[in-house]
Amino acid sequence: MSNASRPLTRHEVKAQNSRNYLLKQRTDFVEKHGEDLGAFYFLIMLLQTHGRKMLRRGDVQGLRRLAHDLHGLYVKHTQQ
Repeated sequence: MSNASRPLTRHEVKAQNSRNYLLKQRTDFVEKHGEDLGAFYFLIMLLQTHGRKMLRRGDVQGLRRLAHDLHGLYVKHTQQ
């Protein structure tokens, strides 16, 4: 008997609902703004959401890592 027939746990349902919500959000951004700009707006929304959660938790190291990674991306794509 496979695991596919068992009901999902509460944690699995929550994770699935979260994934579905994010996919819907991305689709909505893309439909409204086009593929490139929609994907960019979706990424900004994710960064804002995760940054806000880190701030509420007081996760200064997480915020610093996020800022460092964003700066690295900026430098990578703006250097010639």
